[in-house]
Amino acid sequence: MLENRANPGATKAANFYSRKSYISFAGHVYLYGLRDHNIMRNALYERSGGLCEKCKQPLGIEWHWHHTQKTFGGRRCDGLCCALALCVECHNAEHGREF
Repeated sequence: MLENRANPGATKAANFYSRKSYISFAGHVYLYGLRDHNIMRNALYERSGGLCEKCKQPLGIEWHWHHTQKTFGGRRCDGLCCALALCVECHNAEHGREF
């Protein structure tokens, strides 16, 4: 289960605000605290260019961070590798329910 444990070197280099946030040996990112989540959310928005990564329509103010996969123990990876910026309609369609 080494893959899911915190990688001290990568975690230190990431310079997280929360002492609980970490990067695993497998490269997955686990975030705690609003500051670390907001930084990653902003990076996700920038990566998308302000467009839904599914339908390519402008995201607008209300957009959702869709986690594309779960990792070890059912915990969600908060890294860009496992995330999509989706409009509300596409996120609802992705899950088959409203958020």
